[in-house]
Parts: sequence; structure tokens; C-alpha cells
Amino acid sequence: MYAINHAATALLIKKKQPTAPMFLLLVSVQLMEIFWVIFNYFGWEHFSVLNGKMHLDFLPYSHSLFSGVAVALISFAIINWGYNNRKLAIAFSIGVLSHVIIDMVFHEKDIRLSPFSDKPVWGLGIIDYPLLNFVLELMYGIFCWWYFKGSKALLIVILVFNITDLPMMLGHGDALKSFEKYPFILPSFILFQILITWYFVWRYSRKLKGRL
Repeated sequence: MYAINHAATALLIKKKQPTAPMFLLLVSVQLMEIFWVIFNYFGWEHFSVLNGKMHLDFLPYSHSLFSGVAVALISFAIINWGYNNRKLAIAFSIGVLSHVIIDMVFHEKDIRLSPFSDKPVWGLGIIDYPLLNFVLELMYGIFCWWYFKGSKALLIVILVFNITDLPMMLGHGDALKSFEKYPFILPSFILFQILITWYFVWRYSRKLKGRL
């Protein structure tokens, strides 16, 4: 799942926990992806381009089920006992877990049980069907907006970012050569997406006027 729809997941959590700071919820749903960016920069995780297609074939530290649960539990402990805020701790932990669980639906079979085992691996492979991927992600983003009862501006943000992701979904062959030659481009692009979607979702989720 692309950055805008992971960010949209924060809207679901915010609806259930309205006192939780929106920015922290946005961090929670993308925390594992931030780790992926960092680990790619250091070469601890990597992707590959094979037969004209991109594969996120080694991401066991940031995107294994064990890692998601571990980071969620650590986050819960820090917020619950360190800041004495149980409701926020639960909300943040759910956000962390949501990232890996959602990616298990969209990724190829590259989500491991843990960094310490090659199998089992999960992933329904929806990413291999770009148009289906686009439609499902768009529908999910709109659902999150609807459930949150967001503003018209927030809906436009979700629509625009989903549409701008379409060329990336459809990219193959020679279009991927730059990522293969300069591996830092992809994590940098993903980081930029995360930051810009954080800003726009945070900004327009706070506006109560102009709702549909």
C-alpha cells in the first residue's frame, strides 16, 4: 500500500480515539516504513529489479510480523508507562500493527514471520495487478475518509495522491532502470511521499469547516 492510504488508516484510528494527536497517529501507521527507508540507506534491507519489475525482496527487519508486534509492544510500553497514557498507547500500537497487516494483503510473498526465518512468508500479490491495486487502494482511502467524516479538501488530498501514485504502480521495464542504477532514489522517494502525505492529511483532517 502506498503512503497516502497508510496515512488514511490514521483517520480510522482517530475516529475511535478522538483525543489522540493526529500527528502521532500518522507516525504510528508509517513507523515501519520509516524503518524500511533507514534500513535501505544502510544496506540492511534492499529491493531488486528483475525482468522489468520491482521486488521488495528483502525487508525482514522492518516488515516481518514479529517486527510489527515487537515495535507495537515497545511503543505501548513507552507511551503507557512512560507517559501514563493508555488510550494513546493502544491507538499508537494499533497504527504500528496496521502497516504490516495491510502490506500482507498488497505485497508479493515477502512478509516473513520474523527476521530469523525465511518461511513462512505472506502476501496476496495485489501489487502485481496495478489497476486492481489502484482501485482497491483508492476505495480504501475513500472509505477511511467517509468513516472519519472528513472535509471535502481531505477527500481531494486522498484522490490526488492516489492518482499521482498510478504511474509508479504501472512502472516497469526501462522506467525502473534509474532505481536499479541508483538504489537510494526509491527510499528517498518513499520518504518524501510519507512526509508530504503526513502534512496534508494532518492539515486537512484538522479542519472541521467545509465538510461534505
